[in-house]
Amino acid sequence: MAYEERKRFKLFPNVRIQVFVQFILIFFLIISVTLFSSSSFYTSMIESSKMFEMKEAGQELLEIDLHASDALKKISDVENRHNVLVEIYEKDNTTSEYTKNIYAKCYHRIMFDGSDKYENKENFNPIINFSSASTEVFNEYDDKTYAGMSTNTVTQDNFFVLVTPDNTGKYIFVTAVEYSLIDAMAKSISLSAIIITTVIFISVSIAIYFYITRITKPLNDIIYGTKIMAEENDKSIRIPARDSILRTETDDAILNINALYESLMLTQERLLEKSEFLAAQLKEKDIEQKSRAKFIADTSHELKTPIAIIQGYAEGIKYVLDDKNAANEYCDTIIDECARMTDLVVNMMSLSNIQHTDELNYSNFLINEFIDDRIKLHNKIFEKNSIIIENRITDDIYGYADVSKLQFVINNLISNAVSYIGGEEKKIVIRCEDLDMCYRIFVFNTGDPLPQDTLRKLWDSFYRQDAARLRSEGHFGLGLSIVKATQDAHSQQCGVDNTEGGIEFWFDIAKGKAPTEE
Repeated sequence: MAYEERKRFKLFPNVRIQVFVQFILIFFLIISVTLFSSSSFYTSMIESSKMFEMKEAGQELLEIDLHASDALKKISDVENRHNVLVEIYEKDNTTSEYTKNIYAKCYHRIMFDGSDKYENKENFNPIINFSSASTEVFNEYDDKTYAGMSTNTVTQDNFFVLVTPDNTGKYIFVTAVEYSLIDAMAKSISLSAIIITTVIFISVSIAIYFYITRITKPLNDIIYGTKIMAEENDKSIRIPARDSILRTETDDAILNINALYESLMLTQERLLEKSEFLAAQLKEKDIEQKSRAKFIADTSHELKTPIAIIQGYAEGIKYVLDDKNAANEYCDTIIDECARMTDLVVNMMSLSNIQHTDELNYSNFLINEFIDDRIKLHNKIFEKNSIIIENRITDDIYGYADVSKLQFVINNLISNAVSYIGGEEKKIVIRCEDLDMCYRIFVFNTGDPLPQDTLRKLWDSFYRQDAARLRSEGHFGLGLSIVKATQDAHSQQCGVDNTEGGIEFWFDIAKGKAPTEE
């Protein structure tokens, strides 16, 4: 059913055309009704206007002295001023009807000459001829005035007439307008209305078309924009919105669609980041499992050597019991190997504790005092190896970390510097740089630079560049692994660089606050 509805034929698939056609049909219907009813409407309107003029003309005629010498001129002025025809009748003394024509405008001449004499009576042919006309009365008024339609029996012309008697009842005044003139005026006004309405219709249609185009343009932008959004995966796509003071619902819809699309793209990015994060976690977990397996294998290998030595010397003691010096030498070797095994186990426990401890006890501490305390623990080693140590951190700067864990970092880096130190003047220099969000502590020692391919491997467990020499000195390759694990636990970085005249290890400490700032 849904498919059939989508495939249904549409006469006007464009929204703009649909709205425009609907508006034109409604507007055309209104105009058609107006035009069809306009003829009778305009006729009624003109009749009302002429009735008003005829009433005014009738009132002015009542004020004229018909026996005055200027009566003819005044009557003619009333006709011209109000654009009406006038006939005046007088009651005949012998009858009660108005049969005596006092004033009439004829087709040839005016019969009243102002002295009650008529000229060319045989040619008397009044235009209205009210006395002998058939009259249809429309309205009668309280002052005995009445209005109606009068038809000249001779010419068959129709007149819209108003009959007004004077106060004495001696005269009646007939004011009239030729009905064909009213009809012609109504038709003329109707035709003018049709022309004006047509012009207005065309003008309004053009204006409405452009206005509807302006209104529907955002809809077309929405349709086109959403189509592109559906086909493209580009977070920079936006439907253009008008930057105007008067905002419509369409503009709000565009802003909402843009916001929705932006939210969708952001959600998609987050899902992609999470999927990449999960993939990285899986890879990291796989690496961690491999590292754990390698760690166990390396640990087994490191433990196997001292155990074999202990076993060999323990067995050899049975054969040298009579030789006290040899037995003592064997026992000293066993004691040394046991000490190495103890150091190895302690380092392994430290590394495991750092890697698997979730909570850190953070506190603010003075970095320069912390470094000085660590240096004092190694003073005998420095003296023994003729090493010059310099702590160039003299300012009172505060760090923020778990001090109990962080001591493993500086201790192992100092021990590592002692192991790799060289040159004529053996020197270890500790300095600090401010990196905005943290302090970077550098531990430099003189000596030969390390091969570039080994710099990354230094952080691996049990990695020793000179395995034989370092093992004889009691190093197992776990110190830098402990440094890396401690920094990871603090979400901080560490690294190593070959510098001029030696090697420089570094690690970051988060900035802390002085007691007065807390």
